Amino acid sequence: MAYIGPHDLRHVLLTYACVKAGYSALFLSPKNNADAILAVLDNLNCDIWVNAIDASPITVVKDVLQRRPMKCLQLPTLDELLDAESTETFPYTKTFEEAIDDPFCYLHTSGTTGLPKPIPWSHGLIGTMDAVRLLPSVGETADLTPWTSDWNKGDKIYSSFPISHGAGIIMDILMPALFNLHCVLGPVGVLPNLNLVERLAVDVKIDIWSMVPSLVDELGETPDISEQLRPSKFICASGGPVSPISAGKVNQVVRVLNLTGTTEGLFIGNLKPDREDWFWFCFHPYSGFEFKELETDVYEHWVHRNEHWPLFQGIFYTFPDQDSINFKDLYMRHPTKPNLWVFRGRSDDLVVLSNGYKISPLETEAFITTHPEISGCLIFGTGKPQAGLLIELIDSCQKTPELLDSIWAKVQTANALSQHKNQLLKSFVIFALPEMPFLRTDKRTIKRAASLALYSEYIERFYGSRNDDIDQSVRLDLSSPEATEGSIREILTSSLPDVQSVFSDTDLFAAELDSLGVFAAVKTIRAATGLGDKISPRHVYANPTIKDLATTVSTLIEESKSAESGIMNEIDHAEDASRMIDMIAEHKARQSFRLNAFDYVNPNHGMGIMLYFSIHDEISNEQVFSNLQEGLNRTFDMIPALSGKMMDCSEQEIGYQRGDLCVTIPPLSMANTAKNRLIYKDLSDVLPSFERLKDAGFPPSAVPDDVVLRDDPFPKFPADIFSGQVNFISGGCIIAVDLNHCCLDGLGAMVVLKAWAENCRYLQGDQAATCEWYHPESFNHALPEIIHEKEGWARPVDDIDPGTWGYLPFFPRDEDQKRMLQASSNNPGNWNLPPAPDFKLHNIWPLPRAERRPKTTMFFIKPQSLAKMKQEVLSDPAAKGVITSISDIVQAFLWRSAIRMRRKIATKIRKQTFKPNEISILELPTDGRPYFSQLLPDTYMGSLLILNRTTMPIETLCSDQTTIGRVAHVLRESAARITPSVVHDAFSLLQSLPNHERFSTANMGLEHMNAMISNMMLFPTNEVCFGNTFFLNGGSPESLRPQLERGNGRFQFLVILPIRKDGGVELVFGTHPEELEMLQADKDFTKYAELLSAD
Repeated sequence: MAYIGPHDLRHVLLTYACVKAGYSALFLSPKNNADAILAVLDNLNCDIWVNAIDASPITVVKDVLQRRPMKCLQLPTLDELLDAESTETFPYTKTFEEAIDDPFCYLHTSGTTGLPKPIPWSHGLIGTMDAVRLLPSVGETADLTPWTSDWNKGDKIYSSFPISHGAGIIMDILMPALFNLHCVLGPVGVLPNLNLVERLAVDVKIDIWSMVPSLVDELGETPDISEQLRPSKFICASGGPVSPISAGKVNQVVRVLNLTGTTEGLFIGNLKPDREDWFWFCFHPYSGFEFKELETDVYEHWVHRNEHWPLFQGIFYTFPDQDSINFKDLYMRHPTKPNLWVFRGRSDDLVVLSNGYKISPLETEAFITTHPEISGCLIFGTGKPQAGLLIELIDSCQKTPELLDSIWAKVQTANALSQHKNQLLKSFVIFALPEMPFLRTDKRTIKRAASLALYSEYIERFYGSRNDDIDQSVRLDLSSPEATEGSIREILTSSLPDVQSVFSDTDLFAAELDSLGVFAAVKTIRAATGLGDKISPRHVYANPTIKDLATTVSTLIEESKSAESGIMNEIDHAEDASRMIDMIAEHKARQSFRLNAFDYVNPNHGMGIMLYFSIHDEISNEQVFSNLQEGLNRTFDMIPALSGKMMDCSEQEIGYQRGDLCVTIPPLSMANTAKNRLIYKDLSDVLPSFERLKDAGFPPSAVPDDVVLRDDPFPKFPADIFSGQVNFISGGCIIAVDLNHCCLDGLGAMVVLKAWAENCRYLQGDQAATCEWYHPESFNHALPEIIHEKEGWARPVDDIDPGTWGYLPFFPRDEDQKRMLQASSNNPGNWNLPPAPDFKLHNIWPLPRAERRPKTTMFFIKPQSLAKMKQEVLSDPAAKGVITSISDIVQAFLWRSAIRMRRKIATKIRKQTFKPNEISILELPTDGRPYFSQLLPDTYMGSLLILNRTTMPIETLCSDQTTIGRVAHVLRESAARITPSVVHDAFSLLQSLPNHERFSTANMGLEHMNAMISNMMLFPTNEVCFGNTFFLNGGSPESLRPQLERGNGRFQFLVILPIRKDGGVELVFGTHPEELEMLQADKDFTKYAELLSAD
């Protein structure tokens, strides 16, 4: 039975009456047009329409009933329905099991991308809302409870959602019945607003609020009203993203519970995080959720059916034939709390620019929309070189200069808060047309796809106005006011043909001049007058008649002329001063500098990296090499230190300590001597073709390290910071680079490759490839010390937790060790970190190679095997519901598998035994940037690595009873101990070292049960884009491989390679023949991984 009626109790009564009578209520949005409603009715073969007897049908209902024959029933008044004296009892006799698949009611999709479709809510689905109370608490201290854990019998609940919306049905029809709540419905005909909220808070004393996002945001900007809600328990915010700033203000007064769900699955597994984490979502492990990392800090939301689905995964009642569903929602993970997630948008909402940059628009749009004069906004620009912003004003007629300034200030703040700074330019902000309001849903959120489709032609015209050639023949006749008005009228004609017939004092916007016409006119006036930025769209909005605009242009020209005469006398001096500043900056960038204490966590050795590219058939090797060489030269100009060398510091320097190193850079006069550093090598007769390498999975054995790059992994000083070789093979090339690891860490290497690639694209004609993302202080190795001191982190060594040494590759001096042991015994409760693990101190770097070296062996985990492993960990009680990262899971699998292999060799072949307390140490190099300071540039290139060391008893780690989930949980526990304090204390310890001779890591050598994992799984190879002029695959490498042989026989080193396009993961071991045999016999290993190649 279809119903659109007043917002009153009759929705509730009709729903339950239909269920009892064997029917189902179909709730339709009154915001839909007749075509949308008819599509839903046709889909369901619904032929009964219910009208409230005391309410006249709205226009769209009349239209529907005229176009479709239906049986119409009259719903009595509420007073009649509540009069039960003459009503016979009509029991509902079905059990839950009998009714589980019956529809309770019907809703429909929003119709954002087409006509809406009906969605059945079965009894099984709505039963999951009742089962929420059965979810067990999770977390380290069982402190994470279901979102309804504070709901008590008799609580008063109010929802601002229309009852035709899913959240309205849940909060007004389901939850009051299931949890014995008192449901309060707002007055009929009154839209939810802050005045109503205030009255409900004061007069009714609501305990639980359910609000649309816009109302929560508005509440945050009215503190006098939000204060009235302080006695309430909390506000459930759902239906879309709230502003973290505005809603954050509300959370300071009354707790905001951020909920997320779907119409098809309702609220699945939402937990209640700490109040300070209100903006982040937390999900119960029974939810079966997986967050697949698409790129750095961007995860796609999936759900997989598990054994808990009948109670807690309602979506599989709606989609019974599915076992896995992609919600297409994008999330970001909390930097220190891995079980917390924040919504970033939808995968189909992403704005992907032509240069490959991806913009998640929702957070920026939500922030800009908090401006009091803005009704809504949309970021657009997919496939374009620059993003644009379309703003819908509350009053489209009020474009005053003050308003435009305040809007631009809001946009600038949004830019500063976004991942890509300056993603929105002032000249790419336009306004919606009054006659074309954004399309919206019942909950007043913008139908993004539909609204952008509505404005598609307008947006194309906008980009056309930015790109069209300027008519250089246009001239302004300034001989008289009338002549100037005539010139302005002529300029406006191309955008507003009717302008020839309007009076000089007619409002141009009333004559239908739009934002695009304004941009086009300003562009032409700038070209005709030379005014440049002195004339802007704001001048047109402030002077909306031909007469006023002509007067303003004349005034600006006169002011410009008078200013020009005064400026000319100063311009030579200003230009000289500017040139001087630029020259000083160039010379300063080439001054030698000493490394900071953090840089020494990586001793002198090179990072060898190989990138595999396929080349267009018609392109010559010489063309490719020339572009790469010139692109690298531009990169050396941009980052001069890359062309420099590592050297020992002079003993004569003040503060010199043995082993100190510095970077020396060619002075400006010798800059050209450091260029053209790439080596050209044609290996087409030596190495397999690109096609063969690709078909074989780019096996390391097919491309010897020393063939594609000089074999000097531990160079003598002075040592190049960068060296490279371009190796051409049939159908492609292998770019091999060596970067000094003491000067750069992994992220620094990524910055080098990304900058080099972008400079190559610029030379190919990509004018957007300007490396604006690169911070000019990124190679300033003094920054960590400056920030460490400025923010007050420095403190005496004796005050630092001794366990901090466990994060460093250095042993404390013997006297320091004794003093720490004494302090620990005197104050055993003062320290929070576990003691640093014990392993052998090596006094040589690098260690000599073992006579019997293992062979490089590669294994592959298929995407389906990876998903299976992830699902098993998610449902593993030993994971304690906190393991969601596939990276943690693969690391746990790799560590356990490698040590099981070595233990079996030791016990079965060498007859070795292990005591219960003998441990295996896993070392995970971990980036300290997220913990260091917001003052540190995102692109800082020096080392900020610490070692996240995790230990487990060897026998426990290798036991058949120890699951991957348990090992992953141990790894996550170790990672959770890393805090800003730990990272800065580690820096203080490094600064205290008298020299760097007591360097050692647990993975050095081969005769032990320790390991180090280099995890490149999430390395964003797609961001290293050299352009598609010469290369296939969009200009990105088809494979990226570290050079591994340089460390072979020196370390127990394991590698997780970047995740493949197909979603699979490659693992690299060093194995002897007997170890490979043992590994392949391990069913726990081969259950997921298969051999790919072995040298």
